[in-house]
This record gives sequence, structure tokens and C-alpha cells, in this order.
Amino acid sequence: IWGDGESRREFMYAEDLANFIYQVIPNIQRLPNMLNVGLGHDFTINDYYRIIAEEIGYTGGFTHDLTKPVGMRRKLVDISLLKEFDWKYQFELKDGIKETYKYYLENIYK
Repeated sequence: IWGDGESRREFMYAEDLANFIYQVIPNIQRLPNMLNVGLGHDFTINDYYRIIAEEIGYTGGFTHDLTKPVGMRRKLVDISLLKEFDWKYQFELKDGIKETYKYYLENIYK
């Protein structure tokens, strides 16, 4: 893991984004010129590694390379305008990772 793993990122399951787009298409004229679609909360890189490890059954450890840059400490979008569209994501982080891993096993890793 580059750096200490404490940088924070917000990742969203792709199906949630697709569902948002599908929901707003009938009212596309209501959309502002710019709109952030996201969860409204973030996780550390270490959190992502731990959750993925748990899902795939990895029991080993992780190595942090403190000589590598960590980039921005936090990347989190402002979803205040999103609330006007009565939409909320459906997949929590663990669920999205579980679905992604399931897809990988069934379609790619055969």
C-alpha cells in the first residue's frame, strides 16, 4: 500500500450510478449543469484493503511503502445538490465489493 493507507477515498458501486442516471432521465431538464453523484462519505485505503481481504478470504498482512506518495489526503464529493433528487445509493461498500468479487469469479476467473 502506498503511504500509510490513511488517505480517504469515496468509491461508489457502478450499478448505483447507473440507477441514478436511469431515474433522472425522465426529468433531465431539472439537472443542474454540474452535479456530483456519490455516497457522501469516504473510507481509508486501509479500510478498502481490509474489507476486500475479508470478502476474498485473504488472511495475510499488508505492507505500507512509506517512501511512496499518498496523494490527496481526502477525495470526497459534495452531494448537497443530489439530495434534491430523492435518490440514495443502494449498495454499501461491503455489498458492492461482494457483488464485484462474485462477478469476477463467475465471469472472469473461470
